Amino acid sequence: MWALTATRPARAHLLGALVGLAGVGLMLLTRAEPVSLPGLAASAAAMLVSSLGYVLAGRWRDDVDVLATTAWQLTAGGLVLLPLAVAFEGAPEVPSGRELPAFGYVAVVATALAFAAWFAGLRHLPPGTVGLLGLLNPLTGVLLGTTVAGESLGPLQWSGLVLVLGGVAPGTPGTPGTPGTPGTPGAPGRARSIRPR
Repeated sequence: MWALTATRPARAHLLGALVGLAGVGLMLLTRAEPVSLPGLAASAAAMLVSSLGYVLAGRWRDDVDVLATTAWQLTAGGLVLLPLAVAFEGAPEVPSGRELPAFGYVAVVATALAFAAWFAGLRHLPPGTVGLLGLLNPLTGVLLGTTVAGESLGPLQWSGLVLVLGGVAPGTPGTPGTPGTPGTPGAPGRARSIRPR
């Protein structure tokens, strides 16, 4: 990913990634339930593909309108997933009645507007910061499990949660050592370029 953007990751981002991944491991790998290897592989593949999309969106930020970028990525993703969904889940039912407003909310607000806002934000953040924000996904899932599904966390899971938050913090713009912070080498809001000037 760094080769695609010609950027050198800041030490704060690397340290945050290591700390955050250790926290994710404590949250997910120390639970009583066994870890699903196919699910873990699917999560890793999804993270890799989405990271590639974020990197490409950052490269195209000065050339392509954010709505066009968002529309093409969502369209391409939907076309790839459509045959897989039909093969494994069957043809979807036609929504009706009270399902229509819910379907419209998911399609317009939770998908189209949310991704447009996300990709617009990517244009103002260094790649390392964007990568660290991905650590909040498993943290959100664990917290939803405790609040909605009534799951309980042990000391190791709580420790992992704290580590994830600690891993995300060094990548926050304004943190010393983060690109874009006054006094830190590199252009404001971007990781330092490794290409000769």
